[in-house]
Amino acid sequence: MTDTPEQQQTHSLTRKPPIAVRRQLRKEVGFGCPVVANGQYCGNPYLEWNHFDPPWRVEHHHRPEGMIALCGEHHRKSDAGAFTEDQLREFKRRGAERAGEVKGRFDWMRNELMAVLGGGFYVESLVIVEIRGEPIIWFERDEDSLLMLNVRMLTTSSETRMQIENNFWVARGEPDDFECPPSGRLIHAKYSNGDTLRVEFFEAVSGDELIRRFPTFDRNNVQYLSFPITCVEVQHEVADSPWNFGPTSMTDHQQNVFTGSFFQGGMAAYSFDNRSTMSPPRPQPGIAAIRYMQWLERQAAQRKRADDKRE
Repeated sequence: MTDTPEQQQTHSLTRKPPIAVRRQLRKEVGFGCPVVANGQYCGNPYLEWNHFDPPWRVEHHHRPEGMIALCGEHHRKSDAGAFTEDQLREFKRRGAERAGEVKGRFDWMRNELMAVLGGGFYVESLVIVEIRGEPIIWFERDEDSLLMLNVRMLTTSSETRMQIENNFWVARGEPDDFECPPSGRLIHAKYSNGDTLRVEFFEAVSGDELIRRFPTFDRNNVQYLSFPITCVEVQHEVADSPWNFGPTSMTDHQQNVFTGSFFQGGMAAYSFDNRSTMSPPRPQPGIAAIRYMQWLERQAAQRKRADDKRE
């Protein structure tokens, strides 16, 4: 018997839902596994997609009302029948309200790695970007000399934002969407005002692979690298601001554009400083450095107006 067009379409589905469905399922559980067992909330942020009404073995579908985001452990238990349909619906209904702080850790720790930021490439550079001496994207080494990533997310908003401290990350500030696949190598936070942060670890086995992935990478720099090499790519967009660390270029607060840079060694690859003669207090960890830069710019404008009046 020949399958109908609808049956043929069903057979062609993979278990990975479309982007819009994944986004909806993540958000409804507050970006963490919503299972509560023995009074304990799971909260694991590494989510998979469980089909329960009907189960995947019964029908291949991606209807979000019959699906729920679960961690790998509870996904397997659900497929084995651990939870009733009513329990899964309760997890869906109350997932967001039960959700706590979404946090996790990158297990990618190496003695050597290459950072990729704004179309530039950084090897053995501990500080990639700093503003007025305040590190924004940088690395520290642990007692075993393993490199650990740190990111202080910039924002023009008064709300808190995501931070990464020595490979531990916390998605603060109520992100509108937060992607964190079970592989543990990628996080992608999006906020309602347009702020975004995307961090991905990967291993490049050759210079050709780097060039295919990053058109701004200069083949002449392959000679300075040892393959395979572990890389971490950071992309960061700051809403309502010139600051942008995109996949192919970086733009600073004065709208200068940087691309194709290659740094090896040194303490700070990019250090931004508008040389204020004032001595304002240094920003505390919870205060966005971009607001600090705006404060400096206002002070410089006030001094210029005062100088103009004297003339």
